[in-house]
Amino acid sequence: MNEVYPGLWGETLASGLEVLVEPMPHIQSAAVGLFVKVGSREDPPGKEGLAHLLEHVTFKGTRRRSSQEIAQVIDLLGGHLNAATTLEFTAFHTEVLADGLPEALGVLRELALEPRLAPDDIRREQIVIAEEIRTLDDDPEYQAFRQLGRTLWANGHPLGRPVAGESTSIGAIEPQDVQRFFVHHYRPDGMVLVAAGRVEAELVRALGEKFAGQTRTGGDEGRSPPTPGPGMAVVEKDLQQVHLALGFPTVPIHAKERYALEVLNGILGGGVSSRLFQRVREELALAYAVFSANAFHSDAGALVIYGATEEAKVPQLLEAIWAEVEALRRAPPGGEELDRAVRRLQNAFRLGLDDPSNRVMRLGGARALGLRPASPEEVLNRLGQVTAEEVQDLACRFLRPSAAAMGVVGPVGARLERVVRGWVEVGS
Repeated sequence: MNEVYPGLWGETLASGLEVLVEPMPHIQSAAVGLFVKVGSREDPPGKEGLAHLLEHVTFKGTRRRSSQEIAQVIDLLGGHLNAATTLEFTAFHTEVLADGLPEALGVLRELALEPRLAPDDIRREQIVIAEEIRTLDDDPEYQAFRQLGRTLWANGHPLGRPVAGESTSIGAIEPQDVQRFFVHHYRPDGMVLVAAGRVEAELVRALGEKFAGQTRTGGDEGRSPPTPGPGMAVVEKDLQQVHLALGFPTVPIHAKERYALEVLNGILGGGVSSRLFQRVREELALAYAVFSANAFHSDAGALVIYGATEEAKVPQLLEAIWAEVEALRRAPPGGEELDRAVRRLQNAFRLGLDDPSNRVMRLGGARALGLRPASPEEVLNRLGQVTAEEVQDLACRFLRPSAAAMGVVGPVGARLERVVRGWVEVGS
């Protein structure tokens, strides 16, 4: 295998499967993940939630094992098995004691390449996911971000659609839709296999050779980048609080500004020492929950801010949020504040390296989005090179009221809309 960076080995096999291995010989466990380069962005119109449904159904059994047998294998190895569908990829992952790696990897291979996909299993999982959607619909934070995504990624772009789909779209999916989606997307040349922990690169490579399958004969349809749209969406729900999600379009995951945006976010609302948390919660006591976060996609990105408070305090909450945004636009952060934000990000990253599953998700997620894996040293160095002037420049470029989008959930929608429009400069 080839050395990608010191400590990481990689190779693309004849089947098209990409393999990455990061040995950690000082621990007893092994983590492995299989990343399929397909997510909810690929859901056909009117059948949103198909990628997520397929992920669910794979766990109902393979051509070789029942769902119970799969569970027994992983339990016997003392490990855990899970999967997740995102907007742009689907990840199957497990962590077991090192000597159980071959068997655990065999289970992942069966799930991704040999699922049973029985019509009865598909129908049952549609019912389960419909309940999941109802649970999400009852979550006001989720609803606020859902409305923000729908508004920020305008014109019905797939990035703005919920990964789980809608109750109506889930019900419209037929077994043959699931089968076609699987045949088209679940192929070795559209997958990345990542292992970390007490693993040997050549062993993982040999196990990866068993991922045989038909490669694509035609090109994919491709993804169209979104066109961000400022605006506001208000959903009326009988709640005791108003939940706000404010978003600004930024850059894709491969952009050079990504590290400085992480530092900006850390200063603004990325932790308990951030400006938003200290001002909004600790000083003004306006909200129990307030934070900011970055979201990076293959061709787009956003910085989002969330807060929740009682309706009477919404103007004060928005005033406080925008005051902190404007403060970052007016002046660069001080040296001590910048250093604290950078060190917090570096230390959190270093702490995550102790967990092989974190390493697998870091590497696999990056490759699934088309990003070259960065060594830990490169990540730490690039964070350390961020300057106060860069942070202010990015705040001026991206945190503009004219570019903002917002999702709002709370009681008396019409009244809320009037209040919010008075404090946020967004288009209709």
